[in-house]
Amino acid sequence: MSTTPTTDEQFMQLVDTFITTANEKAQNMDRNVIGPAMMFAATRFNAYMLAMSTRNVEEFKQQSEPARKYYLEQHEKMMADNFKDFETNFDKYRGN
Repeated sequence: MSTTPTTDEQFMQLVDTFITTANEKAQNMDRNVIGPAMMFAATRFNAYMLAMSTRNVEEFKQQSEPARKYYLEQHEKMMADNFKDFETNFDKYRGN
């Protein structure tokens, strides 16, 4: 049996790492700063990913709009999924 995490397990471990860091920061920092900072970091890294997958600035420019549309669609789906999850588990997640 392999002990190497699958891609899905790695994904969720990384998500948990980011959320843990955000929750730790929320102990001493305004959540209204943390959320936008995480969103900015995600968009910055996604721009970097596009830059690393293209050969030059012309190709980057050409792929920017399709990439932006893809990321917006993914963000909207993830947001809807997470809002629904919080509706279902509101008291549990709030610690009520």
